[in-house]
Amino acid sequence: MKYTQKTFWLLLPIALVVLADEWMKYIALGRLPQEGSLLSNGIFDLAIHKNYGIAFDIPFKLEFVIAFSLIIGAILLKIACENRKKKPEISFAALVIVIGAIGNLYDRIVYGFTVDYMIWFERSAINLSDIVIVMGVVLLLLNSRRGKRRSPRLTSRKK
Repeated sequence: MKYTQKTFWLLLPIALVVLADEWMKYIALGRLPQEGSLLSNGIFDLAIHKNYGIAFDIPFKLEFVIAFSLIIGAILLKIACENRKKKPEISFAALVIVIGAIGNLYDRIVYGFTVDYMIWFERSAINLSDIVIVMGVVLLLLNSRRGKRRSPRLTSRKK
């Protein structure tokens, strides 16, 4: 099987997770309370959190966040294309990040914010697209380290 077919079949379930995330965000916006939480036990809550900024709620103008997302996405697509044959695992990881980011970019364009609905420890608000992005970043970091050779140990000087 060619690389592109393998990649497609590996990326398909990830894309389906992001599509399911968009469906869950739509349901959450319609059914979860705007204030408070549907489920609250101190560890995990189901509630709406509107993230108007970038990661970790760092505030930025929406236009900047969208432009920045598009630039990073273009860079990741370039990385994916350049590594497609020699380092397919790098290409795959970059595409995973792009797929997850598309989910959050869609939210920003349609709603004006990213919809987070899983709250962990009353502090961290996330969605499934965030998990896909983190998974892609971890894969990218692990696979980028894998190809590097360790530098030879310094030998003692000749006397």
